[in-house]
Formats: sequence, C-alpha cells, structure tokens
Amino acid sequence: MAVIAEITVPADTFILGQIFHTIPDAVIEFEPVVPFRSKHKPNWPLVWISHIEPAEVRTTLLEEEDIDAVDAITSTEEKTLFEIQWNDDDIDGIIQPLIEYEGRVLKATGTANEWEFHLLFDSHMALSEFNMEATNREIPVTLQKVHNSGVPNENTSSTVDKTTLQPNYRDTLLLAYRNGYYDTPRTVQLSELAQKEDISDSALSKRIRRATATLIEHTLLADSELGDTTLR
Repeated sequence: MAVIAEITVPADTFILGQIFHTIPDAVIEFEPVVPFRSKHKPNWPLVWISHIEPAEVRTTLLEEEDIDAVDAITSTEEKTLFEIQWNDDDIDGIIQPLIEYEGRVLKATGTANEWEFHLLFDSHMALSEFNMEATNREIPVTLQKVHNSGVPNENTSSTVDKTTLQPNYRDTLLLAYRNGYYDTPRTVQLSELAQKEDISDSALSKRIRRATATLIEHTLLADSELGDTTLR
C-alpha cells in the first residue's frame, strides 16, 4: 500500500537551500505541477519564493553548477513564481534518494531552518529504503508523520505523531528506549525505570505493553502488505 511521509531535512541538503545563505528570511514553496513531459520541453519545478528580489534569486541560483536556468513567471506583492531547470543526475542531497526510490513530492516548503516535505512512496519498504539511503549519504532525515495514502479514517489511518500515544505512554517508551531497556543486553532493568516513574514494576510493565500495542495498532496493523500474521 502506498504511504505518505512527512519529513524534515536541514535547509542545505536540498538544491535551493543556498538562497537562505543570502536571504535568511526567504520562504520557498513548491507549486503542484501536472507532470506532462516531452523530449523537448519537460515540466520543470515551479516555486514561489518570498522576501527576496527576483534578480537576486536568479543571481544566487545560477551560481550553482546544477541549475541551468531560472525564469520568473509572475509576481505578487510578496512573492515571485519561478521555473527552475536543473540537472537531476548531478544533484546531491535529498534529491538522489528520492529519484532512486521513486518518492513523489506532494508538498515542499523551505526556510532557513529546514525543508518540510510531504512524500508519496509505493510502499512502506520503499520509504524505509529511502530513509536508509539518506542515512548512508549522511542526510539527517526527521520523520514527522506517516500515514497510508487516501483519506485517513479510524480504520485505515497509520499516523504516527505526538498525538498517537497518551503523554504518559509516550514518555515511558522514550524513557525506556533512551536508558537502554530495549538494548541487547539491557542496560537498565524494569525496576529501575519504575523507580524513576515512581510507580510499581507491575504498573510500568502494563504501561509499556499498552503503549507498544497502541503503536502496533496505528502502524503495522494498518499495513495490508503484512498479510495474516496470526498464530494457527
């Protein structure tokens, strides 16, 4: 099943990030484009760039070897729409893993701090492989949210964010993970974690099991690719 991932990456890991070195207040937003292509005129990305003069955008971007052309299409009082032509084969950063694992960019917004992408992948496996490739390239990807494509509802959603777990469940799982409870061998015992949480060993054990079950329900059980894994 196709999945949508919302991720963030540092500003300088994407080809347009150099704009923020010149104008830290700039904001870049990609305009959705229907991908009609031809050998003579492919569809190049359209991006809105605000808080920077069009001439300065052209000068800054054309200094990059990977960018072939920058054309201003239209402007409003606050921002300008540009068509940007680049060479996919030579671009470093996050684009190469996206191309290799066929990630489709549904939405992209960039600031001086980070890029936020909404990406569509054919499967959870493709998303996982994309993330591994980005890691291998030393691109720090932060996964903010994942859900199955389509309209999420209580039966099909596999969203993972801070609202998935009750705060005490989330805090307990993070405490256990960060202190080595899931390591092999364990570097902290259940009794030690219970003491930190000021609850009994039994209560903490139940909380960890319930929190883990909630995560599985909102992720793995929503993935139809896993098939039937019940014991017979």
